Order: sequence, then C-alpha cells, then structure tokens
Amino acid sequence: MIYLLLMLVSNTSFVPIDSFTELDAIANPTDFGLLIVMSADSIANKEMATSIVEAISVINYDDTVDVSLYFVSMNASGYTEMASLVGKFGGFPAVVVVVGHCGFLELDPEFIEAEIEDAWCHWGGGSTQGICNYCTRCNP
Repeated sequence: MIYLLLMLVSNTSFVPIDSFTELDAIANPTDFGLLIVMSADSIANKEMATSIVEAISVINYDDTVDVSLYFVSMNASGYTEMASLVGKFGGFPAVVVVVGHCGFLELDPEFIEAEIEDAWCHWGGGSTQGICNYCTRCNP
C-alpha cells in the first residue's frame, strides 16, 4: 500500500509520517502541506493522492512554493489519533491541510481542488498572516 503511494508520480513524493508529533517536528512555521490519512483500500489511497497532485498542478502558486505531501498509514503508531480527528467527509482516505506547526484542517475530498486553493489563499503562503496566531512557540 505504501509502495503504491510512493510510486504514484515520479516527480512527486509523499513522505510517510508516524504521528502528529513527528509531523510537528519536521514542520516549519510557514510550511504548507497536505496529509493523507490512509484507508485499507489501496486503490482509494492512490486515487486520493492522484487527486491531490492534479489539484496542486492547476492552482497558480508562486514558482518558489513548495507544497509538502505526507501520508500516515493504518499501521503507524499515531494513526488512531490522527484518524479520530478526520473522516467526517466520507470516511477514509481523508485529506488534511497542514499549515505551519499549528494548523490541521480536514478538507472535503469531493471538492479537493477548491478546498486546497481556499486553504492556500486563507492560511498558506497565499495570505499575509496565515493561520499563525503568533504564539510564543515560534515568536518567543
């Protein structure tokens, strides 16, 4: 299942993560990314990854934008915690937009392109502040 997702697109790779703690450790305050919380259906996982890659390719990002792509598999130690927060839009696989350290918002996969673009414009690098509330973690 993981191998299929990693081999999805030769120019695009989804990074496996184990938990929110691991994701938090690798994320920077200004990062913008997408996380797939996988299901047991490898075909659905691949279709979701394809939809994300296609959506990203049509949104007009600045040339310097780097959208991080992650996935958490069902056998990851933090899967249960992550899955408990998402899945309301039709179950799994589910998609979460990741903004900096503090933002984890579930997207509706039925409208994935619009959802990604909206998240980018409101909370990603497409806005002036993003989701950051200037807490002491990044702004001591």
